[in-house]
Amino acid sequence: MKPLNRPLSLLLVLLLSACTSLKTPTQVKTAATAAEQSADEDTTAVAEDNSNLPRVELTPQIVYGVLASEIAAQRGAAASSAVTYLDLARQTRDPRLAQRAAEFALFTGQLKEAANALELWMTLDPTSQIPREQLFITMLRAGKLAESQPLVEDLLKREPQRARDVFVQLARLTARQDDKQAAYTLVKRLASQYPDLPEARFAVIAVAAEVNDDATIQQEFDRLAKVAPKWDLPVAWQTDRLRHIRLGQAIDFLQQELARRPDAGLELRMAYPRLLVGAKRFPEARVAFEALLKQNPDNPDLLYATGLLAYQLRDLDVADQRLSAALQQKHPEADFIRFSLGQIAEERQDKAAARQWYETVASGQQYLPAQARLAALDAEAGKLDQALQRLAPLGQGEQEKVQVAMQQADLARHAKRYDLSYRILSQALESWPRSPELLYDRALVSDQLGNLGDAERDLKALLKEKPDDTQALNALGYTLTNRSNRHQEALGYIERALKADPENPMIQDSMGWVLYKLGRTEAALKYLQRSYAALPDSEVAAHLGEVMWKLGRKQEAVSLWQQALGKDPDNEALQDALKRFHQP
Repeated sequence: MKPLNRPLSLLLVLLLSACTSLKTPTQVKTAATAAEQSADEDTTAVAEDNSNLPRVELTPQIVYGVLASEIAAQRGAAASSAVTYLDLARQTRDPRLAQRAAEFALFTGQLKEAANALELWMTLDPTSQIPREQLFITMLRAGKLAESQPLVEDLLKREPQRARDVFVQLARLTARQDDKQAAYTLVKRLASQYPDLPEARFAVIAVAAEVNDDATIQQEFDRLAKVAPKWDLPVAWQTDRLRHIRLGQAIDFLQQELARRPDAGLELRMAYPRLLVGAKRFPEARVAFEALLKQNPDNPDLLYATGLLAYQLRDLDVADQRLSAALQQKHPEADFIRFSLGQIAEERQDKAAARQWYETVASGQQYLPAQARLAALDAEAGKLDQALQRLAPLGQGEQEKVQVAMQQADLARHAKRYDLSYRILSQALESWPRSPELLYDRALVSDQLGNLGDAERDLKALLKEKPDDTQALNALGYTLTNRSNRHQEALGYIERALKADPENPMIQDSMGWVLYKLGRTEAALKYLQRSYAALPDSEVAAHLGEVMWKLGRKQEAVSLWQQALGKDPDNEALQDALKRFHQP
């Protein structure tokens, strides 16, 4: 609802005139709008035949009550204004004051006061339909549909042409009803008088959903498919409802409805592949989006969706083509598209094209990621100082500043400038000493510097802030496993992490490695095999190969190391394993 601010001069004109009335809720203007019009225009606009209105003597109590209420409302205390107006309406028996009380009560969400004011308004002005309609909606919002039965029946009887609006309101507010079974019974009975009215069928669907009557829901959708095959709202509503229950069920339902609704709107048809994306059924989603694109070849949303899916499925040529076309069609996510095209160019090893795309990203949400990629390209070209300088002035607020520091430290770490990386993170921690991200990253750098004490200090400081952080628990356990003989203590940290996230392959690797250090080789093998199956990482391969070697499976170990080395020839963990076991 809009603020109910009226200029005091206009209110006094209304009160002092015996032939004017207060505006209905849908006609209320803000003070800014009303101030642009003269009092004469306003009073003329609202003038009606109000011969049945009481002639109220403007006592000081009434004038003061009105003025105080309006001033209070303008200062944010409209709730008290509703109470005052309702009291004045009861004293004067003036429906205009009851209406104003209802307006303020509805505006402030006081449903009980609003109902009282509307009932009084109905009593004082029995010919007006407005308070009846407002009371009906108010009772729906208050969860009292069953109690509003006389009102809705009277409304449908007096104005049958309003049935569509009434049933839409019923559908929209059924979830608020306290007695859901009573609401279900009432709506079904009312809707039975309108068998071919789509809005009535939708209202039945909504109340049936509240009592889990799936059979009725299906019957009503069968009927809607015949009487309103082009009305997408109920299908979209049910799809969204099922999506929050079980995604697969929502996908099946929408697929069924689209099959019998060939003229469904594009937005509803696009919802189907979007659900498939949510279920990570990317190939199916791509097929569905491609079919829609064939019918709408210049649609920017479809070009964008098919481009991103092609990228997800590593079809870089199609991804580049579709995203470029979406950009030409002025898709609103222009900077994200430019950033994505830069990433595609990087994967194609076209660094020059990647730079061009990143440099076209304007200031906004994608600007910092684009500058980070440009800095990474600088560092890869051996220009670490230039990369760090590019990032130095960036970032707005703590979160972005922390991200910039982490990116700078990461570039230094990849250049094997561990001392510089440590200094960057330490400088950032002077400003944000409790940042979990900075503490974690500095612990990793400390580990690479061989400084167990500093790494342990930072990880324990992080865990003091976030005791159940699985990443920190795993990192501390893994660091103690690698850098000390405190393997039993390390096992405790890793067990806590694995209990919280049992399918995490990195934690499985840590568990296998600490068990191996504790001499439990067979148990270690199982964890490392599970980890490598989910994440064929070079460091995991180094660990798994070593365990295989100790178990006498030397040929398998060498084969695994060589295979991993072919993909990642510079990996230090692999090189260390080969060196220790005298393998070329």
